[in-house]
Amino acid sequence: MTNESDRLVVQIKTSKIYLSISIGVYLLSLFSAWYYFYNIWLSLSVSLALSVWLANFLPKNVLLTHPHSITKIALNKKQISIEKNNQPAGQYPWLYPAYQSRFLVIIEAGKESIVIFKDAIDSQSLSQLNRYLNANT
Repeated sequence: MTNESDRLVVQIKTSKIYLSISIGVYLLSLFSAWYYFYNIWLSLSVSLALSVWLANFLPKNVLLTHPHSITKIALNKKQISIEKNNQPAGQYPWLYPAYQSRFLVIIEAGKESIVIFKDAIDSQSLSQLNRYLNANT
């Protein structure tokens, strides 16, 4: 995260929180499939479907390799610029923080919804981003 006078650039990386939540949901679903289904074939098919989902979901959405994954945002007082996997994706004239906490920020910009976890920002804390949003939106 760099802060130049009125500009804030945020590099987004893989979030360990989001990774652990995703794996936890997968394990809970897998446990439910084996605990509540009394047919072994149904449990096996649901487990296989969940494993295929996990194999597709984790690399693309959690590890940010999907072409639509946002990896960098640049905030000005007047606009937000978004990059998706090192390709400029667009500039929006307005933005607003839809949700702010100590661990998570959700920014709405045009049709984009940008979710930033605390550990997905390189070297600075999420509080600097929260202060910037509160001062400039």
